[in-house]
Amino acid sequence: MTSSSFLSEQAMAHPAGLIDTGSLRLMRSLAFEAEHNRSLPPAVLDLIYARRWFQLMVPRACGGLETSLPEAVQLFEALAWAEANTGWCVNLGAGANMFAGYFDAATATSIFSDPHTCCAGSGAVSGRATRAEGGYRLSGRWKYASGANHATHFTANAWLLDEGGKTIEQEGQPAFRSFIVPAGQALNHRNWNAIGLRGTSSNDFEIKDVFVPDAQVFNLQQASAFAGGPLYRFPFARLAVIDMACMLTGIALRFMELYEALAIGKKPLHSDQLLWNNPAARSVYECRGKAFLAARAEMYAALGEIWRLYEAGREAAPEVQNTFDNIAKGAAGSARDLINALYPLCGMSILDSDTELNKVWRDAMTVSQHYLLSPLKA
Repeated sequence: MTSSSFLSEQAMAHPAGLIDTGSLRLMRSLAFEAEHNRSLPPAVLDLIYARRWFQLMVPRACGGLETSLPEAVQLFEALAWAEANTGWCVNLGAGANMFAGYFDAATATSIFSDPHTCCAGSGAVSGRATRAEGGYRLSGRWKYASGANHATHFTANAWLLDEGGKTIEQEGQPAFRSFIVPAGQALNHRNWNAIGLRGTSSNDFEIKDVFVPDAQVFNLQQASAFAGGPLYRFPFARLAVIDMACMLTGIALRFMELYEALAIGKKPLHSDQLLWNNPAARSVYECRGKAFLAARAEMYAALGEIWRLYEAGREAAPEVQNTFDNIAKGAAGSARDLINALYPLCGMSILDSDTELNKVWRDAMTVSQHYLLSPLKA
């Protein structure tokens, strides 16, 4: 078996078919510039705007593409394979722009019809919103708003308080809502300093006593009241898990390629045999690689099955949703296990932070720390 046949013989199509050569070359050529500047380069952003990738999940009724979830996930994975900073920012930006489906048509169109519109935000409920006439006064600080440096808007979750500052409850529990504000009304702290995904500007942001009108308040805890497509009825919590999982599967596919390229030319220290021909290394690669590719195929099969339910106007039962979550997280875990198993086989070659091999490893380790993929999350 040659190094190139291991991936090509798999049932699932390789993501390379979704990215044209020019776009791939551009993203990879500017990857270390993105890392150095802690932000996506202007040329990469121009590519995103031209392809309308931030509008993938915006309703057609307000100028978006309203791509099906399986198609969106495949593109997110392909972009993660191409260059993880770009893939992450498109994934998070397009996912946040999906919130267009939770506003009335006029508000959604006014904000999201522009291909430059990109929301950065946080899923944490880290703010307080006090009721005022016609809306709320919002304050708080939120972490890890990916794409903050190119965001046109920030979205944030906050606990609801009445005019007197008392917590508003619903069904006996403190209530919260989601809010959208123009980027000019938020403070971008520019403090992202992780080992990987360095170019994603996943900064903290802060909002200080900003009035948000009711039209810019939305609720992700229920299906959209304004957009009727399956994308806006699909449980958002499940969508978030599959969107994170495909980041790791895409990065793992690229890591496999880079490992193969290294292995066919590298002789480990004190060995006269190429790494590619070493039986122990080959066993690890084939065992972990096949397990990962099988888990990835299962993830896409599960996504297709659950998506067909929503396309048919049905809802997935809780146990079906939980199974889907577990399969997606299992694929992500298998991707992480593959990379971690191959890492020590690379020897000193993987330690140079100016190489793509090192960068892809760092990006993978950063993605794998997302709380949605944590083994501690039920």
